[in-house]
Amino acid sequence: MLETIKDFFSLEMIYQFANIGVIPLWLLIIFAPNSKITNGLINNLFIPFILALTYGYLVYEQMNPSGTFTSILKQDSHPLLDNFKLYLGLNYLMSLMDNTLFVLIFWIHFLTLSLFLGTWIAQDAIKLNIHKYIVIFPLTLTYFTGPVGLFLYLFLRLLIAQRFKLFD
Repeated sequence: MLETIKDFFSLEMIYQFANIGVIPLWLLIIFAPNSKITNGLINNLFIPFILALTYGYLVYEQMNPSGTFTSILKQDSHPLLDNFKLYLGLNYLMSLMDNTLFVLIFWIHFLTLSLFLGTWIAQDAIKLNIHKYIVIFPLTLTYFTGPVGLFLYLFLRLLIAQRFKLFD
């Protein structure tokens, strides 16, 4: 049974589930940030748990050379040490991007953090009474570009709510 589940959850399938899975959450954050459904889905541990479990599984597969995705991993060195090469320079980061499993781990990382950031922006806007239509564009940018959307929201927040501090 376990082998069948691993066969079903190929890297491509995990990628598709992660990408498609966050879209309804983002639509709720953007268009209905204060609804009970949004609060029920976003403000709990279930979604972060699923993303963390997926991330952890993929990291395990990369660290364990005898794992399911062995053929994707580089066999000339230990995968655990290869991950730390990204800190040595841009060329090392680019070499890691040749590893499909690493790119998927990187992508799940991005999706998780941008979803968390989008949730924070939506909740902060509600707390500061910033209209949801003003926040649509920064949230959309956050979904696609992360830091650019955050910057735009913080700039609008400064203009509208005149708040510079992130936490009160």
